Amino acid sequence: MRVLVAESNSIGRNQLTRMLELDGHEVLQADTWNELLAQFSEFQPSLVLLEPAISGVAGYCNAAEIKRLSPDRFVPVILVTAISNSITLASFLESEADDFIEPPYNHMVLKAKIAGFERMDELYRRLERSRDRTQQEINLAKHMFDSITDRKPKHAPCIHHWVLAAGHFSGDLLIFERTPDNRLHIMLGDFTGHGLAAAIGALPTSDIFFAMTKKGFGLGEIVAEMNTKLHRLMPVGQFCAASLICIAPRENRIEVWNGGLPPILLVNDKHAVVHQLSSENLPLGILPAESFVASTVTVTTENVCHAVLCSDGLVEAQNAEGRMFGDHGLIEALGAACTSDSPLLQHIKTEVIKFLGGLEPHDDISLLTVNMGTIP
Repeated sequence: MRVLVAESNSIGRNQLTRMLELDGHEVLQADTWNELLAQFSEFQPSLVLLEPAISGVAGYCNAAEIKRLSPDRFVPVILVTAISNSITLASFLESEADDFIEPPYNHMVLKAKIAGFERMDELYRRLERSRDRTQQEINLAKHMFDSITDRKPKHAPCIHHWVLAAGHFSGDLLIFERTPDNRLHIMLGDFTGHGLAAAIGALPTSDIFFAMTKKGFGLGEIVAEMNTKLHRLMPVGQFCAASLICIAPRENRIEVWNGGLPPILLVNDKHAVVHQLSSENLPLGILPAESFVASTVTVTTENVCHAVLCSDGLVEAQNAEGRMFGDHGLIEALGAACTSDSPLLQHIKTEVIKFLGGLEPHDDISLLTVNMGTIP
């Protein structure tokens, strides 16, 4: 280990140097604050032994100033000073030093302290490697999710959506596609977990959704196939809560399957709820094919101007007081949007962000609105 000994007193500095060299460490010396900074910047030591009152510093030296010179590394600072009273102890704690050693210096005590920091340094390096691996997985998962969502139709002016991720990126899947006879299929999926775990489930789910929709399969058939695939592929405890809708504008109807997500709201031109289609099914991937219910609910779109879908991250969003936004918060936001100049989704988004009051959401928030009047 490369150690920088920074002490004005040459006797103490040389004593510490001899002890360290006997243990095989490479030792650098500094007797002033400026020399310490120069040595640290040039040689990047792994440990600093620091006299708090070293020459060139007015008052008491702050270990945090040294650590700021190398923010990406763990560099412990051991103060070489006598802790004789509570005031000195408070100064040590405030300096952000990691430990201290009192004169006269004991070789065995110094060796034990350094051994402890070497173990801590190894743990720090392991955490860094783990963080790098996690970041690689996050980047891979985000790339997979981006590839999936890029396959959505380029022109869908009737659909507006908003996603607020609780972590590095959202694990909620939002996809839509048209059938050969111009029915519009839309899916909002919320996978268990985040990152790579969510992305792995999104791949087969989206493949089935796009392929079967383009071939003209019905919503129930698509849902059943996705459930079968996820039940076979995903481990126990991994599943996908989902809402799927099929809009047939020429037939004046909308077909719905909801498994584990908040109610799908169909609202009129006054933003009053005409239909509230709650979940009547378990999420995808929990039940085997023979127990799964793929039946859908169909309602008329007469007097329906918008369809509103959201993930449970929206209704379960909590403010600083621990109060949830809730289904009632969404319905109130819908009603208030009637007097707002903002588009429906933008108004709800504003209300949710205002409710959070600057807090990060506990879960991914996804919101989707469909303007029924603009579906070609």
